[in-house]
Amino acid sequence: MSETLNVDSIARRFSQSSSFGMERVPKYLRLSNVMLDAIESGEFRPGSQMPGERDLMDILPVSLGTIQKAMKALVEQGVVFRRAGMGTFVSGATPQADHTDEEKVAKGDLVHFRFRSHEGQSLLPIYLHVESIAKIDPVTEEFKPPWAEFLNSGKSFVRIDRILNVADLFKGFTRFYLPFERYGSLLELTREELSGLTLREFLNKSYNMPTLRFEHQVQCEQLAPDVCKKLGLAEDSFGTFWQILGRSYRNAPATYQQVYLPPGHLPIELSEKLK
Repeated sequence: MSETLNVDSIARRFSQSSSFGMERVPKYLRLSNVMLDAIESGEFRPGSQMPGERDLMDILPVSLGTIQKAMKALVEQGVVFRRAGMGTFVSGATPQADHTDEEKVAKGDLVHFRFRSHEGQSLLPIYLHVESIAKIDPVTEEFKPPWAEFLNSGKSFVRIDRILNVADLFKGFTRFYLPFERYGSLLELTREELSGLTLREFLNKSYNMPTLRFEHQVQCEQLAPDVCKKLGLAEDSFGTFWQILGRSYRNAPATYQQVYLPPGHLPIELSEKLK
């Protein structure tokens, strides 16, 4: 069950905001910013339910219209989302019953990209197996790989290699990069423990880092020999190379993923933003 945000905390933060040189900032922006600050600090977790607009009006020195504008701004930024008949929730976790582990891997992990059957009528389940998890230190003054350029956080990173199995029809290979400074504790988990988790959901719950938007960069290229070996392809085969850049609150970089697919793979359905 979702935790309801504490309206007293929001009221306290809003009152404090007036003493930080923000008196001339429109009240609805001040309100949306203090709510976002509370979410980013981890005080309020993904999936938590926002207080009702009337509840906020009872405790804040602002009008209902101001509260509605603040909520609208948060919705437009992807920070919160609405569910008809249920309320407004912090993005990053949908208020619903838990799935089985199999359903989490098949439906929850890769909701931003999915594969369709040959006929295009149905979405196919995706299963993931973690091959390795390691700390890498690739950044020097002379060399800064694309994941380091995007994440822009320190010189060390956590890399998780996974085999992607699409309904036992074909396999892909993924490399998932995270800043070591924040996610180094992932190295304490075993491959088996990580294989049973959906990374997006795990980062939401354990690190308060929901991924709210994705950018996709896709091209056809000659795959590296080690990737070909993992996919069971002849050396130097061509395939799809796909980079997925995940962003969180305030459009900040959150995750970087490389996906390698064999030639002739099934159609892909993309989603830019999670709901």
